[in-house]
Amino acid sequence: MRTSFWIRAAGVLAAFGIALGAPCMAAGAPASEPGVDGPYAPYAFLIGEWNVAPESGGDGNAIARFRWGPGHSYIWYAVSFVANGAEEPHFEGLLLWNGVHKNLDMLLSLDLHGGKVQEQGTVSANADGTVVRDITAYYSEGVGMITTGRPAGPGGETARFRQTFKAAGGDRILTALLREKDGGWIPTFPGSDRLAMTRRASS
Repeated sequence: MRTSFWIRAAGVLAAFGIALGAPCMAAGAPASEPGVDGPYAPYAFLIGEWNVAPESGGDGNAIARFRWGPGHSYIWYAVSFVANGAEEPHFEGLLLWNGVHKNLDMLLSLDLHGGKVQEQGTVSANADGTVVRDITAYYSEGVGMITTGRPAGPGGETARFRQTFKAAGGDRILTALLREKDGGWIPTFPGSDRLAMTRRASS
């Protein structure tokens, strides 16, 4: 069953110490507004609440949320897994415009029970409209790493990931989540290179 796709993904992430479980902000931000201008305009299509599933279809059991900060001053970003009808938050954090580098700076917590894993990086927009999230994950000593299958060593360790977002109409976004291995990029988990985000009715 396709539902098992995300159940397996959640299991992989949890098994390697990427903690799940914290209160999640309620829905309330509007869908992407056509009147948005300025530096955040290329990212406005992301705003909303999205079901994430395999591109080929089926239940995905994950929800992505992008919301504006006051006055379009930043973007709040979070992902939760859904199991047995209940949400289990995976990560959350902020995307903020960097007026020197002309992209968004990103800081996310992947450990919502103690804060021992974080993601830092950038979010940028390509000329064709594709948004790219370049990620470095920082693991505290002893925290399991999905890239190696073992806990981070003394002093902690890092791993690199990349995610792309491409609008496919007003209510659908194609996305791929990859991890670095041997100088190249591979799916973070099976099928994560072909995912689709569909706007939820509440957003």
